[in-house]
Amino acid sequence: MILTLLSFFGNAQVTPKYIFPINSGSQQYLAGTMGEIRHNHFHAGLDIRTGGKKGIPVRAIANGYISRIGVSEGGYGHVLYLTHLDKKTSVYAHLECFEKSIEAYTLNQQYQNETYPIRLFPQKNRFYFNQGDTIGYSGNSGSSSGPHLHFEMRNVKQEFLNPFDEFSFNEIQDDIAPIIKYIAFKCLDIDARVNGAYGTLLVQTTKKNDLFRIQKSIHLSGNIGIEIHHYDNMSGSTNQNGIPEVLLKVDQDTLFHQLKKSMSFAKQREISAHIDYPFSINNHITLNKLYKSDGNRLNIYIKNNQGYFFDQTPHELEIILKDNHQNISTLKAILNHEESYDSYYPNVSTFEIDENQLHYVNFDTSSKIFLQDTLIILQPYLSNRNKHYYLWDLRSGLPDSVKCGKLTIKPNFITEIPSEVDYSFHGEDFILELNKNSLFDTLYLQFTKGYDSLKDKMLYSFNDPTVPLRKEVIISINDPDPFKNEYQIFRVDKKNRLAYVGSERNTEGSFTFKTRQLGTFTLDTDSINPVITPISWNTRDLKFIIKDIKSGIKSYHATLDGHFLLMQYDAKKEMLSAYPKNRKKPIKGLFILEVEDNFGNKNKICKLL
Repeated sequence: MILTLLSFFGNAQVTPKYIFPINSGSQQYLAGTMGEIRHNHFHAGLDIRTGGKKGIPVRAIANGYISRIGVSEGGYGHVLYLTHLDKKTSVYAHLECFEKSIEAYTLNQQYQNETYPIRLFPQKNRFYFNQGDTIGYSGNSGSSSGPHLHFEMRNVKQEFLNPFDEFSFNEIQDDIAPIIKYIAFKCLDIDARVNGAYGTLLVQTTKKNDLFRIQKSIHLSGNIGIEIHHYDNMSGSTNQNGIPEVLLKVDQDTLFHQLKKSMSFAKQREISAHIDYPFSINNHITLNKLYKSDGNRLNIYIKNNQGYFFDQTPHELEIILKDNHQNISTLKAILNHEESYDSYYPNVSTFEIDENQLHYVNFDTSSKIFLQDTLIILQPYLSNRNKHYYLWDLRSGLPDSVKCGKLTIKPNFITEIPSEVDYSFHGEDFILELNKNSLFDTLYLQFTKGYDSLKDKMLYSFNDPTVPLRKEVIISINDPDPFKNEYQIFRVDKKNRLAYVGSERNTEGSFTFKTRQLGTFTLDTDSINPVITPISWNTRDLKFIIKDIKSGIKSYHATLDGHFLLMQYDAKKEMLSAYPKNRKKPIKGLFILEVEDNFGNKNKICKLL
């Protein structure tokens, strides 16, 4: 009996019962789930809606101590990390403010370090809370797009976990099955075909009798990858949330099984290999690959494939989606079951690089590939009236040019760079340095240098933004012009808008910068001071809008009678708000605010309050 009681209390201490972190005991709604596919990362937890309200008490889900405190202008904003007796950590982000003892401690540290953004690691048990205690208040701080609580569960390795696997709670109800909106069929080698063509065919689904189907007749041959666009609507919410479990079966054989139970922050960039990244950039539709492509290091796949080889015979396709409440959706289709099908003519404007293939189209019935001293005559693999499609495997060599009648295509290939190796390329106009983790797959490096007479700028283009990078690459652009000593690197988008990147000028005349996105860059300068606009300027409330139209805000600093005055910065609103140590006392004295941009241009305002 004694042993039984000891065992019970021992287990109770190791695995505490969790409660819902906000408005516990009443129905709540989600705006995001763990593992959900975002722009450049997997969502790490639950986004719990607060009905557009801020200041709702956030509770400790179990006994524990505050192990980390964060305040940032973007990202998680005001965030708390609560470590529990079972060594797991719960995370509460985008808070408006902390519990008063944590708030006072944080404010004191901000003043000591004279900074608004700060990361703190308090001594263990300095801030200890029991289950249900208020640790903070919900808000909209950081990169939040609206008031809500971002909540995470992490294990001892700080991997983020699916909260639905960690504990059950009745606050979230869902009886709506997931949605499969699109299915795509992607050619994975030069001999693969989808309805007679090479490319990615996107097909919208229909639903009948709780089963998703495709009306279009699909004919596949060769190595094909299956991709889907999916989401999960939950009861009482219109948000399109993520789905943890996906299965793909062909002829009743499971080829792919994805299950998101835990994920590593160190592998967040692997999302670019998990989805069809180029398709997402070009078409603004996110496709989840149901195969594991080269370079993908994620470990969320129970079973995977590198495509399925389709012959000419019929095949049964089945895709199963299961959400966090075990609602299930299924798509079924029979492929290659009809001899006739609608031909697919890919939308290729001049040329594109897809996987290892150079895919191009023109109006001539033959094409000439110029490969160093070799001339190769290529025949179209597909024709549609006066339009002819061609494929060239880049592993057979990088063409100098392609001639089709009077049209000459210059892909501007420089070299082939393998993945998983340290690599440095030195050219006449630039140096490119990569480490072994920079690339997911082989990079067929393209480079052009051209003068834009309208902008009076030299443009340097490295491939395009559809090439995903796992880690930063280092680029040094050579321009020895001494008049450009004060210039820095900017990115140029498709609409010719400039975005500040930054760079360092070395003694040889090169501008060196790091980037995790290829594309077009240029050199430019900025001589315009930041703008400071007072919104509220009195002894009780100091608020300012700060803007810089070109290179962006680098820093801000305020003093009152020569002493540091903390300014809270809301990057979304571009607003600075004074936060004195003693908020009950009026702000009196000589107030000075100085703002600096990334080129060192400064603006300063002052007033005797």
